[in-house]
Formats: sequence, structure tokens, C-alpha cells
Amino acid sequence: MMYFAIALCPTGSMREHPKTHELRTVEVGECETKQDAIDNACLQLNCRQLFRGVIGRPKGQGGYLVLNAQEYAEV
Repeated sequence: MMYFAIALCPTGSMREHPKTHELRTVEVGECETKQDAIDNACLQLNCRQLFRGVIGRPKGQGGYLVLNAQEYAEV
């Protein structure tokens, strides 16, 4: 299944592009399980897992929420 990571602010809100107001999203790629997608996203984005699909960047700079394609479509 295809997975995506949505950028989060340090406060936990989702980051948007300032002009288009679309969510800032990174394509993680095809993965067998959500945990594989989280591990892959951590490597790609230099993050570490915090809690159930939420990965954090160093020094409180926000993070990402890892979602599969179906969950992403609902957001």
C-alpha cells in the first residue's frame, strides 16, 4: 500500500503551503505494513517514531504524521 507523511508544526497542527493552502506532504512509497512505512519515513526524513504513526524531527522542530493512501484521502 502507498504511504504519505503530512508535515506537522511543533504545536501539532498540520503545515500548509502558504499560497495554495494544501497540506505539505511527502510520499513515503509502497510498503507492506504501516510499521515498515514509519521506519522508511524515519530514514528518509531524519526523524524518530514518537507514537503510532507520528514521527518527530530533532529539537522540537515538528514532525510528520504517516498515513496510508486511504487515510490520506480522508484528510
